[in-house]
Amino acid sequence: MRRRDHATAEALLGRILERDPAQAQSWRDLGLIRLAAGRKALAVEAFERALAAGLPPLSIAFDHARALSDIGRHEEAEALAAEAQARRPRDYALTNLRGVLLKRMGRLREAVAQFEAARKLDPKSHSPLVNLGNVWTALGEGAKAKDCFARAVRLAPRDSESWRLLGQTHRHAGEVMDARRCFERALLLNPRGSEALTDLVGLLVEDGQTPRAEALLANAMQADPRAIGPRLIQGQLHRLQGRADEAEALFRQVLGIDANNLTALLALARMNEERDRAAAIDFLRRAVAAHPDSVEAAGLLCDSLNRHRVGDEAAHIQDSYENAVRMLERFGEAARPQARALRGVFARCVDFARLEGAGTLEQLLPVWTRAGQLSALHLELGRVQGLEGRRRMVEWHRRIAGLVSQRARRGRKMPAPALIGGAKIRVGFMSSDLRHHPVSYFALPLFEAYDRERFEVFCYSFYEREADRVQQHIAAKVDGFRWWQRKSDEEIAAGIAADGLDMLFELGGSTAMNRLEVMAFRPARLGASWLGYPHSAGYEEIDYILVDPYLKPDDPSLLVERPFEMPESWVCLSRLGFEPYPIAPEIPEQRHGHLTFGTMNNPYKFTPACFDAWARVLRALPDARFLFVRPESAVPAFRANVEREFARRDVAPERVKYVAVRGKHMPHYNDIDIALDSFPHVGGTTTCETLWMGVPVVTMVGPAFFERLSHSNLNNAGLADLSAASEDEYVAKALALADDRARRQHLRAGLRAQIMQHPLGQPARFVRAFYEQVAKVTAR
Repeated sequence: MRRRDHATAEALLGRILERDPAQAQSWRDLGLIRLAAGRKALAVEAFERALAAGLPPLSIAFDHARALSDIGRHEEAEALAAEAQARRPRDYALTNLRGVLLKRMGRLREAVAQFEAARKLDPKSHSPLVNLGNVWTALGEGAKAKDCFARAVRLAPRDSESWRLLGQTHRHAGEVMDARRCFERALLLNPRGSEALTDLVGLLVEDGQTPRAEALLANAMQADPRAIGPRLIQGQLHRLQGRADEAEALFRQVLGIDANNLTALLALARMNEERDRAAAIDFLRRAVAAHPDSVEAAGLLCDSLNRHRVGDEAAHIQDSYENAVRMLERFGEAARPQARALRGVFARCVDFARLEGAGTLEQLLPVWTRAGQLSALHLELGRVQGLEGRRRMVEWHRRIAGLVSQRARRGRKMPAPALIGGAKIRVGFMSSDLRHHPVSYFALPLFEAYDRERFEVFCYSFYEREADRVQQHIAAKVDGFRWWQRKSDEEIAAGIAADGLDMLFELGGSTAMNRLEVMAFRPARLGASWLGYPHSAGYEEIDYILVDPYLKPDDPSLLVERPFEMPESWVCLSRLGFEPYPIAPEIPEQRHGHLTFGTMNNPYKFTPACFDAWARVLRALPDARFLFVRPESAVPAFRANVEREFARRDVAPERVKYVAVRGKHMPHYNDIDIALDSFPHVGGTTTCETLWMGVPVVTMVGPAFFERLSHSNLNNAGLADLSAASEDEYVAKALALADDRARRQHLRAGLRAQIMQHPLGQPARFVRAFYEQVAKVTAR
């Protein structure tokens, strides 16, 4: 029925009901017309009037439940469908619908049972198989999903969507030819299907056939100049190619045609998230308002709010947390594709219960692998259990990186790195953090003091904001500084290859604006990882990872790369970031009348085991306090959850103190007597800052890379005795320091000078050792 026919029928029924509002059947018909017209809320209202007029509930249960779910009243919809199904257990349509409703609610395992039941009730219908395949996809069970879609296309060989979904499972499995065949079949069956066109274009681009992809899009736009789908796909392709302005123009064109287009709103949000976070959030709020059932929009909004530092950061974090709580309650298991965002804010606000509620690592790792979300693993390093858990984490990194590398190999063939020749060794450093950032705090000496007779140094940055004085300083010191904003990974790799590097160090990892994926193209003869990521990234194209004797794991299975082993320390403190900040002459205990333990570590590193150990220390010293110096300290959810964790361990809330600060935290070390490290994911930059301010740090060393950073720093500062091998030893060392007031006073006054007499505080020594190791490795 066309829109005009809907309006005519609705008007006719309206006149009938004006004369006799008790006609239950007419209310039912009105509800069905409104439902077909997409006016879901009004359809629900009509169905409710029909029931009030005496219509048997079972007669409209299917349509009533559908409409309720479509307007977000999922619990009512599911309850209604369950009641109807109980009375009609062999009703195929109700059983299938109930599976759909359960899926929307995130109750995926229950949905599986319903779809399996529906399949048995009607073995000739492909719909339950498609629905079942979608659920297995959401659960990360790619092989099961593929089997369902394959059976669906056998039952309905002319169903375009089934072919497209089958193609997606082949694509995720790396089966390019099978995927292409499925996408082409889907497009043949439905030439205007924008989703099939999107999938086919994406696959062709991954396979190095960009001209063919662009020709497909040109033909589609020529066939229908106002078509939205091809414009969206072309915009996404431009974005991947680094043609940001053209991409943005296309997405804005789409919004001119359809102001609430979800794909365009999300694309514009992603394009603005680093250069204008507030604008990105505006696009995401529009997306969530127009599409309240979109898990992706809700998850991206949570993530963007959590990262928003302009204005009231604490309010943004709290907003993110509250959105995440609502999202988990509403979507349940269906929120797993956005679990990285949810777990990120729950970890930041120390909500351990909801952290687990968002999915376990075993449940989420297949989802993240399929999506190539290496960045999700960074937040999870401290959640691993036992040596086998640590080995599995290495394997998951290897799997995700392997998929990225596989796509890179399928793409345009990269030229081999240029062989420049000559006597000098050419070394590159790749990071968007070559500015006023902790990466530069440690890397700066390598740019300022290298031997220019033996080495040439090149830097590569993708930073999307204005260059600061540090970036300008680094650019003036090195032989080449390439500042490439918004280029594609392939373009960056080709540019680096043209510089003919002997060795390229990747310093950014998976953090914002960095381009770890470029390493998959092997743009230099040798690749190495340092600073930005405290774990093996998993890429076979990264040959080395920088370690020292204290940082290198004893178990070689905990690294993918070969060790680029420094003789003493993996880092040194430079004049940037480690300035002569004033140190108060008196220890905090003297000024405050009580001991203060504390941490400035990022809360995503906190675990229940941390609170166990911290609480043991506080219980042994009833007058002591614990101080958190973090931006989160002004976030109500953070404070409430921290106090709840301590209260569970018999530590009163009034003993927990907070300072909310971003960037100007160094003076607040003067209020901490002893810093207690997080574990198993320990501090890095924070540990160095703490020591620089004369504050001793107690750490617990573990088997993996991310558990040994503080251990290295302490050994290279002359404080090896503050590394513990167990929780009992950790607590004992903290209590011993608490009892040794004279040592704490001595460290407060003299630790900075002590550091400068040890490898951690000797940049020239570090620079010599670093470049000697480069010369040794590149000569092999």
